[in-house]
Amino acid sequence: MTDLGNTPGSLRDLLAEIEAHQGCAVESPESGSVAVDARHRVPTDLRELHRLCAGVLFHVDSDYPWWLTGPSGVVPAGPLLLTPEVAEQVAAEDPEDLTNSCYVIAQESPGATSSQLAVIDLHPQRVGRCYLTAWDSFGLVGEMPIVALSMAELLRWLLGLGGGNPMDHMPDLGDAYDALWVTPH
Repeated sequence: MTDLGNTPGSLRDLLAEIEAHQGCAVESPESGSVAVDARHRVPTDLRELHRLCAGVLFHVDSDYPWWLTGPSGVVPAGPLLLTPEVAEQVAAEDPEDLTNSCYVIAQESPGATSSQLAVIDLHPQRVGRCYLTAWDSFGLVGEMPIVALSMAELLRWLLGLGGGNPMDHMPDLGDAYDALWVTPH
């Protein structure tokens, strides 16, 4: 449990709300920051979130528990979901491919009923967009729904799942590939 007492802003309030829910926990902050490719941009709200906590556990005793990662857990999604070799090939052949700028931001906890991930897009033109994906849908047009446009939205969405199937709680934000060059608001 982290001390959120003296930090201004809505992320602090949202983390306190999450921590008050049964089965949810906010991990104490740790030193370190997100390390990303120089072409990518870490949004201010993600930096602020990691200043406040090292991760957030959602609905740990449910069929669909989630863990929002701390700074060290924000890793490129491509090597994890496509294999390192395929991710390297995609990066070499098409540096602007959406999969090259996606990083793991949240994942279902071990023992969950499926293996879905939330990834955050750190491409400068799409920075902060979060997509729901899995090993069999990553990088497929029409198979990566946008679940949030900011960290606060992602936290609210994960909390709102209530431990239920994410597919039953999809916001109407479109698909990652529908919004490739639209600037987030």
